[in-house]
Amino acid sequence: MELRYDDVTVVDEPQLCGNRFKILILGRNGSGKSALIHRLKNNVFPDPDTIASFPNVTVVVRAVHGSIFKADLVESDLTDFLAKDSSSNKSSVHFARQTLDVNGLLLIYDITNSNTFWEIDEVLRIVERMVSPDVDICLVGTKADLVDHRQISFKEAESKSHQLGFSLFETSAMMGINCEEMLLEMLDKLAERRQEVQQYVSESTEVYQTTISTSDQESAEPSIFCWLPRLLWRRKR
Repeated sequence: MELRYDDVTVVDEPQLCGNRFKILILGRNGSGKSALIHRLKNNVFPDPDTIASFPNVTVVVRAVHGSIFKADLVESDLTDFLAKDSSSNKSSVHFARQTLDVNGLLLIYDITNSNTFWEIDEVLRIVERMVSPDVDICLVGTKADLVDHRQISFKEAESKSHQLGFSLFETSAMMGINCEEMLLEMLDKLAERRQEVQQYVSESTEVYQTTISTSDQESAEPSIFCWLPRLLWRRKR
């Protein structure tokens, strides 16, 4: 797959290993996506100075069912994302590079800001033109600890996730609620899907039937994370 923008062509990067995934984290400025990434990376809530200097791509490492996986977490601001059609060619190329080769998408909404939830359908219309149809999408409500400021109920979010066929998590980067569970579930689903594809290819392609494959695991040092208790603010598809 390749995308062309005037004199610039963006092409797929080869998948160098079977245990690495690219996950796009898409949300409005101030929705809590940077804090969520920082929690996943460092298991702490960031201070404002840390957020300001946070990189666009963050690599995290997890163990899932005895296998080590790397996830490239790519943060993208929804305000710029929605305006890409009317923006410059340079901006279009930037977003094309962000969305190319994406395996999973965390669509962020702020439970204390109803506008970030009700625009989900509009966002998906654009996203569907930019990512592969087999990308796994998860709705993620942030700031679940701010119960007194909640504008979107869990029931509303659950109804939307059922309608769209997506997983749903309500998280709190401040308290560490459901952040780890959300990531582990996505990595588990992505790994299972990739394994199914590889098995189909090996069974249906003659050359693979006589090929002995070495391990495609990319060596990595696993992170040590505390397990969080299971909470009710989740629904698995």
